[in-house]
Amino acid sequence: FAVADFAVTFTMGFKYVFVPASPNDDMQEMEYETDISELEKDTFRTFVENFFAAAGQTADREILLNQLKERTGVDIKEKADKGEMDDKMLDKLLSASSVEIFPVQLPTKETGFQAVSVYLDDKGVAKNLEENVRVSGLVQACGYPGQTIRGDCFIGRVFDDTEDEWRRMDFCLKDCSTDAEWIHTTKLQRANRKSGDLQSMANSIGVNNPARIDPSMLADAAPKGETADYSWKQSEDEVEVTFKKEGLQKGDKKYVKVAFGRKRLRVEVKEEVIIDSTLAGNTTADECTWTLSDGVLQVTLAKADEGSWPELLEA
Repeated sequence: FAVADFAVTFTMGFKYVFVPASPNDDMQEMEYETDISELEKDTFRTFVENFFAAAGQTADREILLNQLKERTGVDIKEKADKGEMDDKMLDKLLSASSVEIFPVQLPTKETGFQAVSVYLDDKGVAKNLEENVRVSGLVQACGYPGQTIRGDCFIGRVFDDTEDEWRRMDFCLKDCSTDAEWIHTTKLQRANRKSGDLQSMANSIGVNNPARIDPSMLADAAPKGETADYSWKQSEDEVEVTFKKEGLQKGDKKYVKVAFGRKRLRVEVKEEVIIDSTLAGNTTADECTWTLSDGVLQVTLAKADEGSWPELLEA
């Protein structure tokens, strides 16, 4: 099938970019049929989910089961073997399509409250999809050294003032250049959280061009992890925690409560405490931030001390 079969072109709407995994296939600037100005009615995400569902690539069952065990702590295969889960239910669970949203640029005053995200198949590893070297390069150029993106991807932009206004905006082919202004802004956004400027970030990893880093050199070697509620990773200066709370919407920001302490983090969503624990390292509390964008809640902890954290939470 062709991605064009899933896209529609009208005079209204917004532009986005489709980036095939194969470098031999052209990237495509496409148009979505209607304007979207409410996260709660974001049909673009449904469109992306349908695209990946129609791709029809088979995921490795064992890898999927292992990933589910790592994420939830539940051994689903063991439950199935014991007859606690029937085969139909297991197959439905494993075949369910979902989209992973990688928030590249966060909506802040410095970015004009614009955000850029990559949308990809959440089963990319289990399907053994090839690396999307073009999207990996863009993401790494934005200050995510060592980050690898797999499979076909979509890239989109939203305006999100984090209070009242949210809408999808144009993201064009010209924005896929590593010289694009938004990439430079994002590098500064990430670097300025603690280290001061882009050059200090580059110096900290011994290179001048983050887009050309050999992933084996870097940050991927630092401890990271995933639970049923969140995933976390770290750089030299900060720890990023991405929460998996389903069904978060733009208007839910008022129901999100995040409290930062020097060595403590508490996150509450809709009166449900997701985390309230002692951290494995010290933070600079007044430099810690959180965002709710594209339905994804992300907390950024500014490290007070140099070095990697062995875990997110203190044992």
